[in-house]
This record gives sequence, structure tokens and C-alpha cells, in this order.
Amino acid sequence: MRKVHLISVTEPLLFDLALAIHQKGYEVSVSGVGLTDTTLARLEKEGCTCHGDGWFPERLTKDIHFVVLGAAVRQDNPELIRAKELGLLVLSIPEFIFQRTKEKTRVVVAGSRGKKTIISMIVCALKRQKLAFDYALTSEVPLLPDRVHLSYEARIAIIEGDEHVTSALEKRFQLEFYRPHIAILTNLMWTSATDHATPEAYHTTFRTFASSIERGGKLIYFDGDPVVKQLAQEVREDITAMPYDQHVVVEKEGKTYLQTRYGDFPVYIPDRFFLINLNAARLACRQLGVKDADFYQALSEYSVSLQP
Repeated sequence: MRKVHLISVTEPLLFDLALAIHQKGYEVSVSGVGLTDTTLARLEKEGCTCHGDGWFPERLTKDIHFVVLGAAVRQDNPELIRAKELGLLVLSIPEFIFQRTKEKTRVVVAGSRGKKTIISMIVCALKRQKLAFDYALTSEVPLLPDRVHLSYEARIAIIEGDEHVTSALEKRFQLEFYRPHIAILTNLMWTSATDHATPEAYHTTFRTFASSIERGGKLIYFDGDPVVKQLAQEVREDITAMPYDQHVVVEKEGKTYLQTRYGDFPVYIPDRFFLINLNAARLACRQLGVKDADFYQALSEYSVSLQP
């Protein structure tokens, strides 16, 4: 059984990644600072080895197949230093995710807002059509039991794009690794919390993301954001840029319906971005083989179930 070690398992995505790797048949060990008794008990229950709160470089051995490094790990981390001394293969989270999904159709949802909602809608439609998919998410999606699922069978992978720095070893941004076949770009709102010094640097990261789309891929972009719109106009000729905006609705007898060529579907609109996000998810699902009529039916049921 191959051995894997994950450093900084207190990072939410890394914790779920540890469980997903173990479920694939690897012998998994983890470490981290700030581990609670509840977390330690969960890791033990799931079969992952953890020697307690803190770093244990003496536990790393040459027979470890690879090490996955959390985004918050520093260069002076004793386990990272030990892994380098042993010559172990060290991968960042996005590097590992790409390696495990490179034979799948990768759908990457990126931008400053709406990612979780769009992913929830895609998940809802795929589940209703009984289409298998893997996923790696930084957000918790109510329709999914955890943030990461990896399998050999699924031919689709849904990834939540993150524009933060990858790791202590790699100063590129996480978005640059995934090489999507289908990319969704919502809007761009720079803040200092994004690991980018200026709005221009922030926008450059997303230009790099768009240029990383696989040959013949799709860029589904929000037409209402001027920066995103300009970025879409600059993509390579082999990439199909597909704009989206707010979906049309109609009011009848005090109720709201999605107005479509397949009829009107009842819908609950929880926020002002819902109808915009819906169109992004619809276009992505269409590329994955979900007919619009089936998507509308699934999203109608999904949205109505959210109604208080």
C-alpha cells in the first residue's frame, strides 16, 4: 500500500483531501497545529494516522510515496525540511488535484463571487441526471457530504478555483494549475486579501487562468463585468467564449417562473445574483451533456426546496 503524508491538515480542504486519498486505498498520515480532540477522533475513525498536535519530522520516512503541502505551510516547517532532506516528492494541493483529474473533463469555477452557488446548481443537475463526478472545493456545498471526492470511474471533475498563492514552494496562484476544459468566470473584485498587491496583478492572474484553458475548451463568462468581458475577448482563437447574464423570469399569480422555450418553471430567488449564477451553471451543464430542459427541471426543484 502506497504511503502519503499531508502537512497542515487543519486547513479544511486538506482535511477532506486526506480522507479522500485514504478512501482510494492509500496509507495516509497527517500533521497539523491546532488539532482538536474532535478532529483527531475523526481522523482515527477514518483510518488516517496522526501523532498528535504539532509537527513530527522524525516520523517521515523514505518509503512515503508523496507529500501534499497545505497552502499555509511555511518554508521553515520542520516536516517540509525533512521531506526535502529525504528527497520525497512534494506536491501542492492544486498540483495533486490536477494529477488526479488530468484524464477527466475539468470544470473550474472562478471569480470573486458566486462560485459556491454555481457549483451547487451544477451538482444538483448532475445528480438528477445520475452523472458521476469528482470534486475538489474550498466551500461547503449542502448537496455534498464533504469538500473532496476522488474516484477512478467519474469522467467529470468540478473544481472551485482559488486565486491565492499555492504553497511555500510555489508562488504561482492556484488557478494556474487546473487547466480546465470548461472554465466559468464570474466577476472580479480586487481586495488586499487576495494575495495580489494591485487590481492589475489580480486581473493578470485571471488572464493567465483563461490562457491555461485546454485546447478547444470553453470560457463561460459574466458579460456584465467589463474587466471579465475584455478578458474574454483576448482568449485564444481555439477557445469558445460564451457570455451569460441574468435569466429571464415572468410573474404569474404572485409567483415567479423561469421563462424558457420549454415552458415556465417555478423558481425561488433567494438573492439578486441567483438568476445570473443560474445561467452560468446552465451553460456549463449543457457542455457536460445535460439538456436545458432537464437542467431547468432540476433547478426549479432545487430552488423551490430552498424557499423558507
